[in-house]
Amino acid sequence: MNRASSLLWNGIRLPIAAILLALEPIVGFICGAGLVLGVLAAILFEFSAVGPRFPFVKVLGISFSFAVILFLYYGLLSLLVED
Repeated sequence: MNRASSLLWNGIRLPIAAILLALEPIVGFICGAGLVLGVLAAILFEFSAVGPRFPFVKVLGISFSFAVILFLYYGLLSLLVED
């Protein structure tokens, strides 16, 4: 990369990385809580007598999507932050 493109890349990368790093505790807490509480709620509602048609697989899918979102968030963060 030449100097101008490196300067442009750093000008774009650094503000985005700063915002993602500032939001990391909030995103980590929300995704972690969504995963744990969603799995617990799905298991509890499945084994309780709430109703005959509880969407157990859908609730588990939504809960595990929080883990995927967090994985993608950290992946994006690792692309933007260089050691």
